[in-house]
Amino acid sequence: MYNILIVEDEVKIAETVMEYLKRDGHNVQHVTTLAAALESICAETDLIVLDLMLPDGQGENLCERAVELYNTPIIMLTSKRSEQSRIHGFACGADDYLTKPFSPRELAARVKSVLKRSKPRDNIIQLENDITLYLDRHAVTKKGEEVRLTPNEYKILLCLVNNWKAVVSRDKLIEYINAPDATDRIIDVHIRHLRQKIEDDPKNPAVVKTAHGHGYRLGVKRNA
Repeated sequence: MYNILIVEDEVKIAETVMEYLKRDGHNVQHVTTLAAALESICAETDLIVLDLMLPDGQGENLCERAVELYNTPIIMLTSKRSEQSRIHGFACGADDYLTKPFSPRELAARVKSVLKRSKPRDNIIQLENDITLYLDRHAVTKKGEEVRLTPNEYKILLCLVNNWKAVVSRDKLIEYINAPDATDRIIDVHIRHLRQKIEDDPKNPAVVKTAHGHGYRLGVKRNA
């Protein structure tokens, strides 16, 4: 699942595009103005579908900012068909360019192609419960929202993910986080804090399960 931001003031077009992208399993957010888009874009935004003509400004401004700050791939939508307009769009940093009216199926195919080129899957690990680990950034998101973990919490989660078919002992977790002075009790505290951040119900955890007398294990499937 990728996080896709649609910036389009024509609601019917946006709704159709959202429907097709959600069918492909993506997490999709829709905004109608340049101001809202500038507030919404973040490091977890994997791709932007951007209408150039917006009520409060030109989409090129967002394109340049997204590329500069996050190197976010962008597919531009516009009614401008001239060669010069396309050249200008690519000069602003667009990865692809689609003129209106367009086929939603074609757009979905272009989204898949751009993501494949720009977001290598081996740098992302996806779990059930809509949890994603971004290995390059040492970041975790749940349902598209960033979860702020401490370095040790992230390492513990990654260790469980990398050993997702096995029970991981507290001693192995201590070794993995490179904390020789840590105790079993400290690991248990890290686990409790981790559960509070990633579990739907921390008192009845589904992601980080306790293997009584042995350690911990991942309770959900790894999808990637």
